[in-house]
Amino acid sequence: MMKRILLAIARRFGRKPAELNAETANRLRLLPQGGALSEIERPLPGSGPKAGIVIVSYFALPYLRQCLDSVLNRTAWPDFRVVVVDNGSDAETLEFLRSAARGEPRLTVIENGRNLGFAAANNLGLKTLDDCEFLVLLNNDTVVPPGWLGGLIHHAAKPEIGLAGPVTNWTGNEAKIETSYTSVAEMERFAAECSRSHAGSVFDIDVPAMFCVAFRREVFARAGCLDERYGMGMFEDVDYSETVRDLGYRTICCEDVFVHHYGMASFSKLDQEEYDRLFNRNRDYFEGKWKHRWEPHKAR
Repeated sequence: MMKRILLAIARRFGRKPAELNAETANRLRLLPQGGALSEIERPLPGSGPKAGIVIVSYFALPYLRQCLDSVLNRTAWPDFRVVVVDNGSDAETLEFLRSAARGEPRLTVIENGRNLGFAAANNLGLKTLDDCEFLVLLNNDTVVPPGWLGGLIHHAAKPEIGLAGPVTNWTGNEAKIETSYTSVAEMERFAAECSRSHAGSVFDIDVPAMFCVAFRREVFARAGCLDERYGMGMFEDVDYSETVRDLGYRTICCEDVFVHHYGMASFSKLDQEEYDRLFNRNRDYFEGKWKHRWEPHKAR
């Protein structure tokens, strides 16, 4: 399995597998459970506002399987539902999703049959969550610890907040922090320590990356859907952050919420030339729409 993943990443970056650095290969290695998982305190159903989580699925079954397991079995929030929007994955992935939905009333699967792109797929999911007060976009290559959803909702509930994202092990901006865990169990302990040591701490960030971002229904009603003119993907999170701030909201990173992100290349089926063409097209569209140059993300 790891060989297939590395081959996909090699295609994404236009390199031979041998040229991939050890850091990338290690990051993409599936985390083992690695010991006893932490106890989850589950509030009584109905003791909090309903949340809806949208996950876009596009192949990458081993990651999707671990992501869904963590969301459905490690999320302590009492009232939530999950919509997985599949963008034309293979038969094995679809069978997994169908089987999971049959046994889980909180899970809905939408099968597109083809790749509609990141924005269009997320918009489909968001439109089905009209009974949810809080909305979350979550990548299929994430693993969430207990407390993640409640932590994001705590911050997103504030009227001045438009978008709230967590810190993580891998992303392209200031939300990335140093980590040292090697298993899911260790990740959960690391996330719990982040929550304790940074309780209530947030900072404004230009782009809460959409590997994981939470917002209120009121924000979605005002900002509208993600811009589908970005096609297959890239720049939607930058664009939506601009929209939300234009409405007078803050976009923040929550230092007391941690989510693991493998950061697997979403465009692994594109060669370098195709990737560059898509990136340049979307950057040009973004700059034309907002009348300013795009500034590359910065690390902390």
